[in-house]
Amino acid sequence: MATAKTITFVSFILFISLALHAFAEQSALGPHCGSNPPTLNASSGAGHVEKLGGLDSYVTGFPISKHAVILVSDVYGYQAPNLRKLADKIAAAGFFVAVPDFFHGEPYDPNNTSRPKDAWLNDHRPEKGFEEAKPLIKDLKSKGFSAIGVAGFCWGAKVAIELAKLKNFVQATAILHPSFVTLDDIKEVKVPLGVFGAELDKQYPRELVNQFEEVLRANKIDHFVKIYQGVKHGFTLRYDVQDDLARKRAKEAHKDLLNWFTKNVKVNHHAGFGSGLTKTCPMGAGSAEQPNGSSGAGHVEKLGGLDSYVTGSPNSKLAVLLISDVYGYEAPNLRKLADKIAAAGFFVAVSDFLHGDPYVPNDASRSVSVWIKDHGTDKGFEEAKPVIEGLKSKGFSAIVAAGFCWGAKVVIELAKFTNFIQAAALLHPSFVIVDDIKGMLETLNSKEVKVSTAILGAEHDNLSPPPLVKQFEKVLSAKPEINTFVKIYPGVAHGWTVRYDVKDEAASKRAEEAHKDLLEFFTKHVK
Repeated sequence: MATAKTITFVSFILFISLALHAFAEQSALGPHCGSNPPTLNASSGAGHVEKLGGLDSYVTGFPISKHAVILVSDVYGYQAPNLRKLADKIAAAGFFVAVPDFFHGEPYDPNNTSRPKDAWLNDHRPEKGFEEAKPLIKDLKSKGFSAIGVAGFCWGAKVAIELAKLKNFVQATAILHPSFVTLDDIKEVKVPLGVFGAELDKQYPRELVNQFEEVLRANKIDHFVKIYQGVKHGFTLRYDVQDDLARKRAKEAHKDLLNWFTKNVKVNHHAGFGSGLTKTCPMGAGSAEQPNGSSGAGHVEKLGGLDSYVTGSPNSKLAVLLISDVYGYEAPNLRKLADKIAAAGFFVAVSDFLHGDPYVPNDASRSVSVWIKDHGTDKGFEEAKPVIEGLKSKGFSAIVAAGFCWGAKVVIELAKFTNFIQAAALLHPSFVIVDDIKGMLETLNSKEVKVSTAILGAEHDNLSPPPLVKQFEKVLSAKPEINTFVKIYPGVAHGWTVRYDVKDEAASKRAEEAHKDLLEFFTKHVK
């Protein structure tokens, strides 16, 4: 019969064996890491590739939002279509998203028998990825991003967890079906952490994920821990698109990840105000009209110190301020719209916030980023205030403002001022983020005033895509006493209301529809 000491010794050896096995499983790529490899596609996604911190990076979304999210890939790298699709999804919620190439053009290839997993991993340790992530984050911060979140998938989870150990480096992290991460890593975490586990993940079974949660709770780290039922390691990216359950679980995790970052990656609602346009702004979308200072039925006069195209009856007491896109106040289609609104009984002003210097897309010596430095939307907002005061001094008792692209940001800032304007309309907006809409409502709530709000979005708009416009609508719906009109116009692109080709019958018809809706909105809500 075995003695108590013998049993104790055997139990100890068994414990050590299991512990070493678990450590080995966490310290190397498990068998599921190479399952269901994606077909890589360098041209996939709605974004583009640029250098960040010295690394090629797929970037997508809103550089003006100041909310940035870094997605650290699994072993298959940054060209995986499902990963880029997820990046676009997060970007549509108002974030700027970067997916860096930590593998320098050499993702893991399970079919390359001359370079097995272990040999590949020797050149691509997560520790190296962590070191390369630090200058990338510093680069983002140098560009003005003041809130940054990081999500790591499988291999990338170890990079994310190392970043989570640095205080005040990132605002939140998430690890999805991780590899390499140990319990000791979790003990060192200093920022909010989300853990997304799979029920059928042998590397990270439920018991281990539960231990992660216990440590986070004991250390009082804000956390989100969830085990997704019926799925395996890699389920958030390498799911079978023909498997309904797999797609459903991936979608569920994507939604939870977005909610996690929306909750924990926060900045002030004025963030991004006046920031520069970048390559993501479709400046040339539609027809860039030739400015024509003599177009329109009205005339130019000074208003609040700015040259302004004015049209309509000055006796109506109802005024509309149209704030142009980057092409300025001499654009014929914009003046034509001003005349149309004036014919309905309004006095309409289109002020020259660009001071005779509209954006010229063919001027190679003056890029968008150079041009916008002289024409920030914050400057436009400051100059709009005396224009409105000028209208009020003329006796106009109700004033509304509509902004197109660049001008939409100016309008939303005006809406945050009490009793400044009675209604605001944003047409294919640029620069506007969810926090702007929330900031407007906060002001209105505190002063018990109402500003009717309309948002006219395009189906094909990378700056304000339909998911973002729907978020605007959701925020506005929280204050039902405010009159709102939100519509996404099918088949049109950014700029369609003023930069359409007049010779294109279909384009003119779609613009006319938006003009009619805008006029009806003003007529109904401006009294």
